[in-house]
Amino acid sequence: MQSKACLPLVEQLLGGAADQVQRVDALLWQKYTVPEDVAGWVHSFAAVAETFPACIVLSDMSMPGNPMFFVNQEFCRTTGYAKHEAQGRNCRFLQGPKTEPQSVAVIQDTLRRGVDCHVKISNYRKSGELFENLLTMRPVHDSNGVYRFCIGVQFEVTRDLSLKSRLAKLDKLVKLLPATLEVSSAASGVVHAKTEAAEEKAADLETKLNKALEGETVGPKIEGVLMDSKEFEGHHQEMIQAINGNPQAIY
Repeated sequence: MQSKACLPLVEQLLGGAADQVQRVDALLWQKYTVPEDVAGWVHSFAAVAETFPACIVLSDMSMPGNPMFFVNQEFCRTTGYAKHEAQGRNCRFLQGPKTEPQSVAVIQDTLRRGVDCHVKISNYRKSGELFENLLTMRPVHDSNGVYRFCIGVQFEVTRDLSLKSRLAKLDKLVKLLPATLEVSSAASGVVHAKTEAAEEKAADLETKLNKALEGETVGPKIEGVLMDSKEFEGHHQEMIQAINGNPQAIY
């Protein structure tokens, strides 16, 4: 941010001043109202992430179900879903019969604790095709300690020679994601302290990503997963039926 080369980009995104933010409402879920105290960050983030060559989504943690109010072009290309089909829902609709209950339990645990998540999970495209997904989720708190957003980065795992270099790029991208937003407003919402386990604090990001790629996770072991794969069987079909029958029903 202190680089002279960065200033033109910042000015372009912010319109030259923080009170003249270049809005990108067309990229966001039409039913979502962007909170005023973070509007500059939300619109700037969406503008940059829209054409980034990685699947990036943004969820509001204050809303029931934590729906995605932004998904970028790469997410649409990878999953087969258009923006209007995906925004307003959470990522559950990508689950299906072969989605691993243990991976879903890891996601739920890290969301509850407000810490980073790195997990490999089997997801489904709109066509029904199965693909492996290395999911990274970054919780974003504001300067009051309120859990505001969650940034999701989805990395399709392809077993080819480019995997190592792509993983290195993912490592760099995740390190750029913010964990805290400075806001001028007073605390609004539940103040959520992070509960990061000792093993999570000790491991570096590269180790966490590689462990996740191997089907393991760095963090507390989750015992007694009660979910069954049958729980996920209807999610994909539910989404398709909503799109084919009544597009508004997916919201």
